[in-house]
Amino acid sequence: MKIVKLTISFFALMLAGMLISYADIKSNNEYEQLIQAFNSTQAEFKFYNIKANAEINHDISKNEMTDMCIEVINNLGLEESNIKWEENWNKSEKQIYAQVKTQEKSISIIATKKNNKESYITVDILENKVYKSIVDIYTILENTLNKHVSQLNINTCISGEYTKKLKIKKYDDILEKILYNMNAEEIDRVEEENFISITAYSEVLHKNYLEYLGNKINLNIGMRYSEDDEKTLIYIATPIIKLDY
Repeated sequence: MKIVKLTISFFALMLAGMLISYADIKSNNEYEQLIQAFNSTQAEFKFYNIKANAEINHDISKNEMTDMCIEVINNLGLEESNIKWEENWNKSEKQIYAQVKTQEKSISIIATKKNNKESYITVDILENKVYKSIVDIYTILENTLNKHVSQLNINTCISGEYTKKLKIKKYDDILEKILYNMNAEEIDRVEEENFISITAYSEVLHKNYLEYLGNKINLNIGMRYSEDDEKTLIYIATPIIKLDY
């Protein structure tokens, strides 16, 4: 009987491990596909941005908030000694701000306590050198925060540029390539002079979506020509672009 129980336990643990591995692989594949979609545009990489917004529905102390900020920073491969801290902790406001900057990367974390049942943490990551690490960064951030929070939303954006003004037809060609690579259907479009933005639903990114005009959306693509820089800028984000562009 003990052997049977041990065998069942072994296979249960093995199955659980397989499911966790599958979930990680699936998540990685989604963002690998996003990178491939960006590569298909042949734009020069400018930066990527990851913004995580998390909600905490229990009474969290100032020390616990601080420890969470440090854990995020450490797990992302940066040193606690490099953190610049600011805080406002009084009767009217309870907030901690942590920031680490290097030549390639900037990480800022804002932890806010509204009351004993409602707190929030926002992590903003910007990197301007290597964008293929976005898969690992996303996974680390998701796994770290999910241990502490009740609800987590992550927005991811890759930005690139072209060193000239593109014709409208070229805009359409680039957008079609992205939609094709992401197995996505266009939902809505805003188009002005030197600017275009489309929202779409991608089967690749199906677990991460918002409701918009009665439809699911999880892919946002923006292109605009900057007269000041004489460059055409492109942004590919999931589920939406959360940057001023």
